[in-house]
Amino acid sequence: MSLLRTGSHRTVPFLMLLVGLALIGSQAYQAAGPDAAQFAVKGSLQKLLLQIPAGIVAVIVASRLIDCDFGPITVVALKLAGIMVLAEGVGCWVPFPFFSAMAELAVMVVGFFWLFELGKWETYLVVLLNLAAIFGARYLVDQYMSPSHPYWITNERPRQGRRR
Repeated sequence: MSLLRTGSHRTVPFLMLLVGLALIGSQAYQAAGPDAAQFAVKGSLQKLLLQIPAGIVAVIVASRLIDCDFGPITVVALKLAGIMVLAEGVGCWVPFPFFSAMAELAVMVVGFFWLFELGKWETYLVVLLNLAAIFGARYLVDQYMSPSHPYWITNERPRQGRRR
């Protein structure tokens, strides 16, 4: 198989990313047209802004626990992006939510196992840490960066009483 050749680990994450975006875009296109496809692909790429840093944190924690070198951060980020987008792309084609989540989890397990060349239990640990990091990051964003909290500076001046 051509994907299993030596050196293919550099190109496979790009292919996984492209195939995942194509799956996401085509499913949205079928459901609601070209505007929805563009919106879905942009939304998937925006999710990567949260998933990649969370995945890097998970890989760093895993490297401390299992004494494994995952490589440079740029390579890890590219592999994480490919795995996450392909998992989301596969999951969007499965009609039932439970089976969709299981399909995404299966793609993540296979992706981490094959791209990072880990053992069975190491793969499970990395996937579990990655899911925990993603859910933790989403929780933090939802709790502390919601628009109802006044963390952002606004252009409103403080209200003062009127002078007579």
